[in-house]
Order: sequence, then structure tokens, then C-alpha cells
Amino acid sequence: MNHSLHSQYFLNISTTKKFLQICRKSAAILRSEIKAKKIAAIDEVFSNQDFLELVKKISPYQKILVLGVGGSSLGGKTLSALKPQNKLEFLESIDPATVKNCLSKIDLRNAFFLVISKSGETIETICQTLIIVDQLHKEKIRNSAKQFLFITESQTNSLAKIAKKIGAEIANHPNKIGGRYSCFSIVGLLPSLLCGLNIKKIRDGAKKTLGEFLSKNEIADSCAIQLSCYEKNISGNVIMPYVDSLKNFTDWYRQLWAESLGKNNFGSTPINSMGTIDQHSQLQLYLDGPKDKFFTFITTKNHQNDFAIKDLPDCKTLFGKKKLSQIVAIEQQTTIEVLNRKKLPIRIFEIEKLDEEILGALMMRIFLETIVIAYAKNINPFDQPAVELRKNLAKEILKK
Repeated sequence: MNHSLHSQYFLNISTTKKFLQICRKSAAILRSEIKAKKIAAIDEVFSNQDFLELVKKISPYQKILVLGVGGSSLGGKTLSALKPQNKLEFLESIDPATVKNCLSKIDLRNAFFLVISKSGETIETICQTLIIVDQLHKEKIRNSAKQFLFITESQTNSLAKIAKKIGAEIANHPNKIGGRYSCFSIVGLLPSLLCGLNIKKIRDGAKKTLGEFLSKNEIADSCAIQLSCYEKNISGNVIMPYVDSLKNFTDWYRQLWAESLGKNNFGSTPINSMGTIDQHSQLQLYLDGPKDKFFTFITTKNHQNDFAIKDLPDCKTLFGKKKLSQIVAIEQQTTIEVLNRKKLPIRIFEIEKLDEEILGALMMRIFLETIVIAYAKNINPFDQPAVELRKNLAKEILKK
């Protein structure tokens, strides 16, 4: 099976030589940093950590609830979507109704709680954790500490203090990796293992993309295309897979793109779409609204499952004697074609089959594109200074 990401472009826009030079120079800087092991998030794909002891501890539980938000959950959610199951669940919201509904469906005596926050000061995660500790106390569950694992970077932050108070285990969150870049670390790979995925294949896919980046300019040139679009006032960045298992990937992409690049009055707005569903909600805008969007489609040749469509007797339709995968192919082809006729910039990633290796490759591809574009615009892709203002304001109000 060929697990390369095949990309195709219908640009309808010219790429300037200036941006090609800038992005190739930025890519060269990133290559040198990768070789010097200065990018911790990328170094993680070469780690030999298998987390098997943690898996042995956690797996016997009937339910595993991941408490975390943003980068602490989106990487794991994206990967675990490859293997749908009911055992692993992510609680991100602090809407009281959502929390109540989630906990009401869980047998607290047979549940494990994986608490993830790099800083250990995430308001949502602290609140969720304290609520669950209280619920366990009310249920008079003894030795509930064994039902927790905290993943955080410090032994002195608020979550670590809670962990120590209840006697729970703390695992190290790599302190040089921001949450949104943590999918190849314990943060993303432990949930992947818990739902039965092969993390070696995830890393292998990432390594393959990384190897191609180190030897070729294709990713740098793709970044130049996107910067050229931005210069032409194309400020919307639509990502539209025709594979439902990539729904969480679009959420992960949205955070990575927005938080890494939305700085110094620069940035394009990531827009989640899902084919074929959003053909019935957003396509009208894409076709007949402002021509200010760049489109990335993800399509696959091989669906893991398929259905033959059979007409009813004396009730002929256009779909009889066709397979459902053929209908999906026609839907995606026609959507791409009508956008192309409107002369909108389009990129297509075509994959043979969605599995651990191809998803690892795809996520590494987005890592690299994001960092190269940030370097090209003299932006630090690893911080989020404006968000910290909001967090600090909330904490000031809480203290009062």
C-alpha cells in the first residue's frame, strides 16, 4: 500500500517568485532546526516510549474519560477517531448540562479519569477534576486515586497539587511542547493506544512526511501558494474531508492553524466543512459569496465499508446498481469541479486508505506547513500571547 499523500492543485491564482523564495528559505531554517533537534514536537516521533505499563493499568476499566480541552484533547480525539468505540470518551465542555449528562452515563466505580493539561492551570480541566473527585467521595468509593492519571508538566501547578492531595499518579507532559503540537507525545498517543491503535504506524507515517520535507521543496512551495492567496485577500481557509473519520482532524487543524498563525494582524480563518454534509449548508456561500477562500479537500479511493444500492421493484432511481462509494466520489468530484469553474484556489489530498500511517503523515504535513508559514511571516508558531490575556483576566476575576 502506498501511503504517500498525493496532492493536486487547481490554483486559479499565480504564485509569486518572492513567496517561493521566502518559503524555501523558511523551510531551510526549519530543516536545520529539526536536524539540530530544536523542535521538540517533531522529536517526539522518534521516541521509543510505548506507554504499555500505563495501558495495562487503565485498560481494565469499563470507561475511560479524558478530561482536557484544546491541545490536550484534540490530538487524541483526532487519532482515536480511526477506531470508533464506546470505551474512550473526551469531556471538554464545562456546560453544567453537558457535565451532568456525561457523568450520569458512567459507572463511577468502573471508570478511569485521564486528566491532561500542560500548564496544570486550565480552568475547565481543574473544575471538571474537582467535580469528579467530589462525586467519587459522595459515592463513598475507596482508594479512588488509582482511577486517575494526571498528565502535566510541573509537580507544583494546581492540577499536580490536586493529584498529590488525592494520592494519584502524575505523568510528565513534555515541557517544551505546546498542547496543540502534542499529538505525537503521550498526550495523543496514550489515548490512541487505549482504543487499540498502532502508535508505531502513526510515528512511521509522520517520519515519512518528515523525510520528504527534509529532501524536497513540495511543502515549502505549497506554503508559497497559500501566502500568495493571502496577498490576494483570500483570508478563509476551508478544509473539507470526504471521510467522516476526519471530522476531529478538522477541529485539530482549526486550533493549530488559528493559534499558531493568528498574530501581528496576520492569519487566515480556518473553516471546518465535511463532505458531503456541508454541501447542503455552506456550498452556496462558497460558490456565490465572497471569493476569499482557499479550499483543501481530502478524498480517499478506498472506503473500509461499502453498500450496494438496489432500486425497489417498479421504482427506478438514478442510484440503483451503484455502490455508495461511487456516489461519494461523484459528490466530491462535482463539488470540486463547480468550485474550479468559479476560479477558486483548490488543493486536493488524495489518499489510498485512511489508517494510522496516513493520518500520522497528514498531521505531520500540517505541522510543517504551519511552522514554515509562521517563519515566513516572522511569527512564533508556538505561543498564543493574546489568549493569555483572556486567561489572566478570568483568574483576576476569580481571585476577587
